[in-house]
Amino acid sequence: MPKISQLTAASSLTGSEEMPCVQSGSTKKATAEDIAKTAYKELTGTLTAGSTTLVLQDAAITAGSWVDGASSVYGVNPTNVVASNGQVTLTFEAQQTNIDIKVRIS
Repeated sequence: MPKISQLTAASSLTGSEEMPCVQSGSTKKATAEDIAKTAYKELTGTLTAGSTTLVLQDAAITAGSWVDGASSVYGVNPTNVVASNGQVTLTFEAQQTNIDIKVRIS
């Protein structure tokens, strides 16, 4: 079996590539996407029409968490984001329709 340094470099990764990992002392397989998901927590919520605040809760959130987000409507972004222990509060301008919000916490 060749050493890792002897392998050809991968290109155009999709996330479905399988690789070995050790879990609880046993060698198992995981995809690149599975491993990447351990670097962040993804949360979703809905900013309801007329509301200006969305609070998402998870024990993994701390005051020092890095927060990145996206909305289902182009150009709708929070005007303020505050992470505290156990929750992240996103403030928006009031919207006419419900907007789906997804955030990644790391």
